[in-house]
Amino acid sequence: MENNYQNPYKLKIQRGCMITAYMLINAKQGKLKIVSSALNKLDEVDEVHETYGRTDIIAKVIVHNQDELRSFIQNRIQIMEGIRDTETLICLDDA
Repeated sequence: MENNYQNPYKLKIQRGCMITAYMLINAKQGKLKIVSSALNKLDEVDEVHETYGRTDIIAKVIVHNQDELRSFIQNRIQIMEGIRDTETLICLDDA
């Protein structure tokens, strides 16, 4: 059976009316996989990459506007179990 579901966030970014941000996320010790899995389940998160270095996870986030980004960070990310700290980089454009 073919899955015809298309994420509405991904459709809108194709039309150029969304904000893209990259979140640099550090997980608490032993919580990397739990945080990565939880991030992958969020509609606003387009990509999740576990990394080596100062940041444990890089997540690509796509939202409609800065208010939605603020709400997403405050109400979904910062309260997530296993996250130690975050830094958000807002893209100027999708060049």
